[in-house]
Amino acid sequence: MKIGAYGSAAGSIGDDVKQKARAIGREVASRGHTLVTGACHGLPQDAVIGAGEIGGKVIGYSPGIDMKDHVERFKFPIEGFTELVYIPADWMHVDDPRACKKYRNVSSVAAVDAGIIMGGRIGTMNEFTLLYDMERDIGVLEGSGGITEEAIDVLLKAANKESKSRIVRDADPTALVLKLTGLD
Repeated sequence: MKIGAYGSAAGSIGDDVKQKARAIGREVASRGHTLVTGACHGLPQDAVIGAGEIGGKVIGYSPGIDMKDHVERFKFPIEGFTELVYIPADWMHVDDPRACKKYRNVSSVAAVDAGIIMGGRIGTMNEFTLLYDMERDIGVLEGSGGITEEAIDVLLKAANKESKSRIVRDADPTALVLKLTGLD
C-alpha cells in the first residue's frame, strides 16, 4: 500500500507534532507500506525521517524538473528518499513555482492508496481535497493543529459532496495508521 503523508511544511510546528509525524513514518514503514510525500520540509520530512530510521521505502514527489531544480529553486531536501519523481520539464507552467507545487500535489495524491493529514495550511488543504475527490481513504492526525482542527469539518459540511473516501481520525500515530490500513 502507498500512503501519503501530507502536512505543514512551514510555520509554527510543535516538537510533539514533529515526533508524531516521525512515528507515522516509522509505523507506515514497519508495516511494509511505502511512504509518499511532496518531498518538502516540515511534517512530511519528519515522516520521511521516521520511515528512514527503519529502512522504509519513501517516494518523494518534487515540484522540480530534476534534482538540481528540486534543491536549488525549491530548496527542498533530498535526504531520506529512496526515489524522487519530478514534473515534466516541458510542462507549460514549469516557470511558475506555485503551479509546479500543485502539479506535484495532484501527482502524489494520484499515486497513493490513502493519505494522512497532519496539521497543515492551504497546500495541505489542497492535498486533502484531492484525496477526497479522488476517493482515497484519509487519516487525520487529531491535535496536530492547522486544518485538522476545524477547517476539514467546515469544508466537508459546506461542500456537501459525496465521496467514497473513508475518513478516520486519531491523535495516536500508531492507532491512526492501523485504522487507515485496516479499512480494506
